[in-house]
Amino acid sequence: MYAISNASAVTTASGSSIDPSNPTNASTSMQGGQAVFENNNYRITADDNNTVTITNKHTGETYQAWGDPHMKIDGEQAFDFWGTTTFKLEDGTKVTIETTPFASNPEMTLSSKVTITNGDYGVKISGVDSNQTGDLKIDEAKGYGRVLDAVVSDGNVLNENPAGKGFVAIDRDGNVRSVDQNYINQTDLKKTGALQDKFKEAFSKLSSLFQIAFQGTFLGNLQSTTGNEETRPGTPLPVSTTPQFDGRMWLGGTPPWVFDERIGGPNPALAPLDRQLSLTLARVQ
Repeated sequence: MYAISNASAVTTASGSSIDPSNPTNASTSMQGGQAVFENNNYRITADDNNTVTITNKHTGETYQAWGDPHMKIDGEQAFDFWGTTTFKLEDGTKVTIETTPFASNPEMTLSSKVTITNGDYGVKISGVDSNQTGDLKIDEAKGYGRVLDAVVSDGNVLNENPAGKGFVAIDRDGNVRSVDQNYINQTDLKKTGALQDKFKEAFSKLSSLFQIAFQGTFLGNLQSTTGNEETRPGTPLPVSTTPQFDGRMWLGGTPPWVFDERIGGPNPALAPLDRQLSLTLARVQ
């Protein structure tokens, strides 16, 4: 359950007002037949012809998903993708593009829905694909951004590169990789659908843990890793059956317990009976 904040606005030293639930001043509206999201740092547009364009207001860099879908970075072809893909931007904004089969050729996919969240602000844009025209619409979730983020699958997660051009990601071995077509071919969840289906629930729950666990090494190694074109296909992470807990977070295995907020740690008394991979994710203190 998520508590929706009703905190009042905060006034800065300069006299400007900041809404704690929407610190980047995000809003979305229909403008000239396009859905337009805008905050202090980005402008994101979506039309009903398969195109989503993200513009970084500070760097001028653009990321455009178009067609079936191709990704252009600053007007140059960077890679294609097929399944749900999330682009995590530097200010914490998440842009998740869900795809749908192309009516004229089901082997191809088109951008169909776009979910954008930042803190407690969220919006869902639908009708982006050209299978049907005239159905583009926006559904804002002001105050419910975290809920919207929780119910929409991230798919393949790519991070805006804070130290250079394009996107970077963390592979299955925990290495920071520049995102190119080779990386997408290995990780796109529609292209590797069998693996996704088998471990869908585990991948979904582990994604937040991976982001926390690798945050330090991600920033520390980013500068030296970016631009390195060496690819490592990697192997799936081994699944341990022995639960591990360091007092602050779950470290691996199938936990026979549930994290209990009241005691700040695992509580065997709350163990799930079926002992399935019901992961209690990290709580950073």
